[in-house]
Amino acid sequence: MIFITMYYKVSAFIGLLVMLLVSCKTNKDLVYFNNASNNELIEDVQNNAPIYIVKSGDNLFVEIQSINPEINAVFNPTQRKGTQSGVQQNYGQLSSQYLNGYFVDVQGNICLPMIGDVSVIGLSLEDANKRIQAKVDEYIKDATVKVKLLSYKITVLGEVKNPGVYYNYNNSLTVLEAISMARGITDYAHVKRVLVVRSAEKGSKTFRLNLTDKKFLKSDAFFLQPNDVVYVQPDKYKSIKLNSTFYSLMLSSVSTLILILNVLK
Repeated sequence: MIFITMYYKVSAFIGLLVMLLVSCKTNKDLVYFNNASNNELIEDVQNNAPIYIVKSGDNLFVEIQSINPEINAVFNPTQRKGTQSGVQQNYGQLSSQYLNGYFVDVQGNICLPMIGDVSVIGLSLEDANKRIQAKVDEYIKDATVKVKLLSYKITVLGEVKNPGVYYNYNNSLTVLEAISMARGITDYAHVKRVLVVRSAEKGSKTFRLNLTDKKFLKSDAFFLQPNDVVYVQPDKYKSIKLNSTFYSLMLSSVSTLILILNVLK
């Protein structure tokens, strides 16, 4: 009788323990901006993304338009005779970007047809546009130059619903937008410890963001840079949740053994 009573107590304890382990995370652990008040003005927040500086290995979109259709066809694949392709077809896929973009080589140059090498490394996109424009003006009359960054990619890993590499074609991208690209966080996400890894001149620089705290809006990693990696760390309860069935089975086996020993006694 004592063992039977013990069996029921152990079973009840097992059920309670498993339930506590699985449900120990609250909704507050998944809510962004927990400490933000209604109509609150958060000061000293970056409103604009930092100016991007062109680096070796970047892939640039360079469009050169003039009054001469033949010259336009040389620089712009969408305007070549015999082709019906558009901008989306020529630049919408990674393979097309690779073929039609202009890569910045190890010396920091891009090589343009008829014009030759133009050094753009260390320049902002606006300054690179001006430098290419000045070089084009030496060869082509009344031409207009447009420069964009094709290789603005970020990687989103960890506890998001669709991890992967994403390309951005806007002038800026925030960490929240990057997570949204990956379809948001999972129930296992530890949003208080989101890691951003950024390439630096001598290695890599890391940032830790607590998305439940409004202060992360002031972080240098709020606006992402090309080639940044965003890693949403799993919470400490993930392994417990994933193995709760195992723990329940193991503890139930112990209680069953106690009952069997009582019967055999």
